[in-house]
Amino acid sequence: MIDLETIRATRPLWVGVIAGVGAQTLKLISFLWLEKRINFRRLVETDGAPNMHAAAFAGLSVAIGQETGFGSINFAVVTCFTTLVTVDMWNVKRAASHQAEVVDLILIRLRPHHPLAERRPLSYSVLDVMTGTVFGVATALLTR
Repeated sequence: MIDLETIRATRPLWVGVIAGVGAQTLKLISFLWLEKRINFRRLVETDGAPNMHAAAFAGLSVAIGQETGFGSINFAVVTCFTTLVTVDMWNVKRAASHQAEVVDLILIRLRPHHPLAERRPLSYSVLDVMTGTVFGVATALLTR
C-alpha cells in the first residue's frame, strides 16, 4: 500500500508530469477555441505554446526547490539540467523548423503544384519556451 509519505516524496515528479500534460491540454483547448474544431493530434505535437518540455522541466525544478530548499544541491543540479535541456530543445526545434522551410522550398521548386498548403508548418519560438516555463513554474506554485 502506498502511504502519504511516498506520494509526498514523488511530488516533484508528479508536478513535472502535470505541467507537461497540462501544457499539451492547453494547446488542445486553444486550438479548439481558435480553429473551432478539435484536433487530438495537438496532445502529442511538440510545437506551439506553451512548450511541453519547458513546462515539465520548470515544474520539476521548482517542485524540487520547494521540497529540498532553493539552496540545495538537488535544486542546483536540476536547474542546470533544466536550463541545458530547455536551451538545447529550443535550438534543435528552431533548426528543425528552418530545415522544414528549406525542404518546402525545394519541393515547391521541383513540383510547383505540390499540395504543400495542406501541411501545417513547424513553428518554434522563444515565446513557446517562455510560456512553457511560466506554465511549469505556476503549476509547481499552485500545487504546493
